[in-house]
Amino acid sequence: MRINKLRIRAAAVVLGGGVLAAMAAFGGGTADAATTCSASNGHQIERTVGHGGCGAKAGPGSTAFAEDSSDAGTAVAVADKGGNSTARNLQPGSTALAGASTGGTAFSVTTGPKAFSVAQARQGGTTVAIGGWGGQAVAGPDGTMCQGGFATAFDSTTGKACLRSGTIDLRN
Repeated sequence: MRINKLRIRAAAVVLGGGVLAAMAAFGGGTADAATTCSASNGHQIERTVGHGGCGAKAGPGSTAFAEDSSDAGTAVAVADKGGNSTARNLQPGSTALAGASTGGTAFSVTTGPKAFSVAQARQGGTTVAIGGWGGQAVAGPDGTMCQGGFATAFDSTTGKACLRSGTIDLRN
């Protein structure tokens, strides 16, 4: 039986996009509760509120944005050499990490408690990592990895994608 890799990639990207759209529609908390860090062109910032916090560091020509909406989690974004990174943590006990260099764009989001997501973009590529309830998602130089409850990840440089939700485990 031959598996069509394009269908698996498309399914992972569509599902990941659907999760991002749902997050945008339903939000991850109140706007006034978010701890936000934004940096560009050689600046950095760190903030802690309660048991949560964020950090953003950007080299010349780069932007980094991190936001913790849970007051009990972590979001960190780092960008360099023209990269753009965004890390958003929406749930307590979760961590979102995003790094981008050499014109890459990284998006890392945690949507469930006890989630972990890492997106590492490089060479003009795009990475997306979304960790849901107890999920771990990683997208970067070694491709993608999805484990736990819910996780989805995509790396355009390697062309790898994965999706894990309960007993569903798709990857290419």
